[in-house]
Amino acid sequence: MAAINEYTIDKKYHDALIEWQRKNFPDIGLLEKYWDVYFPNDPAWRLTAKLSEVKADLINQGKYQGVKKYATAREMKGSMLYQALRIIKAQCSTELGSIQQHMDTVNTCYTDKAKFSVLRIMAEEFRHAYQMFWVLSHDPSWSATGSSRIAENTLDELLSMNTGSHVLDAFNIPFTDSLDNVTFACFIDRVGRFQLTMQEEFAYAPMAASMRPMLKEEAFHLKTGWEVLKEICEMAAVGEGPWTLEDIQKKINLWYPRALEMFGSEEGGESNLEFSFKTMSNKEAIGGYIKEIEWLLNSLNAAILQRRHPELSKEQVRLMAKETAILRLPSTRFLRFRSGEGIHESTFDVDGNRISPFEYINYLTRVLPEKLCSTEYFKSYTDRIRQALPSMTAA
Repeated sequence: MAAINEYTIDKKYHDALIEWQRKNFPDIGLLEKYWDVYFPNDPAWRLTAKLSEVKADLINQGKYQGVKKYATAREMKGSMLYQALRIIKAQCSTELGSIQQHMDTVNTCYTDKAKFSVLRIMAEEFRHAYQMFWVLSHDPSWSATGSSRIAENTLDELLSMNTGSHVLDAFNIPFTDSLDNVTFACFIDRVGRFQLTMQEEFAYAPMAASMRPMLKEEAFHLKTGWEVLKEICEMAAVGEGPWTLEDIQKKINLWYPRALEMFGSEEGGESNLEFSFKTMSNKEAIGGYIKEIEWLLNSLNAAILQRRHPELSKEQVRLMAKETAILRLPSTRFLRFRSGEGIHESTFDVDGNRISPFEYINYLTRVLPEKLCSTEYFKSYTDRIRQALPSMTAA
């Protein structure tokens, strides 16, 4: 990997983020104390902005193809500037939002190794948020574009957000047990890996130079999600562990639709290509993500079957897994909030069949995690359905 340079942000931003961490992530000291116990082969975590060389010096696609990547914000004009700002803001919101979600249940992880792996994920997400503030605050020309105090205003807005008010809906869902920590890392952090990979070609050079160090850390998040979820599935296969296969399926039903919507509308993303902020349209990225998740589910099913049938060869299990879908991905139409249809017309079951809006709420309580259905998040969503159909108020 190319050499990494490390930087700190201005003291006023640094101190504000540390104050946020003390309130929202007080266990970071515990992670630092036991880092060498659980991660003896990895460099200790440090709160810095990390930059590598950009993947390419020139913009290689879109409207400004062949132009040198922009070193300062003032070089971006009009809507390009504000779209870049929205992407950076959304990226930072996801990092802070995930920490708040993980914190609710990290102390209930069923093993110490799983707990400290989640704490490491949280610490690295905090560094990623710090990274995004470096992108905004190190370059005074953000404010020279006509919008003063961009870094200050963005910092104030992001640090005031809580679960329920973040930019993307996946980061507004409360975790109800530590299976959420694991499934989230497996499904949602995988979307993050797609986004960071696409943003390696970002036309604004400081953003592009941030991606490789973040991707290296993101790899640990995906590894943790996959390995712990696989272990949980193997235990559930023979009736062991804290969760059943039905519990796991319900978590997949929740997080997979939220992951898909993180990419945006399937018809969108063209301006990101035009401005060289990303390398794929939303539809292309979604397709790649689905293919990867289908492989992951097949591998989990194979692990379940191998645990149940240890006498079978890996090849026999692999073939059986293709024919025996124990865990399944719900339809891409299920639980989609961004549908172009009205909310009362977006009521599809996990198989993609439209069901009556009058039956939909009760149906969701059967296929989503039970604890989620007693949260304000679920109530807010089902209230929107009831408001769209006044005759459902008695449902």
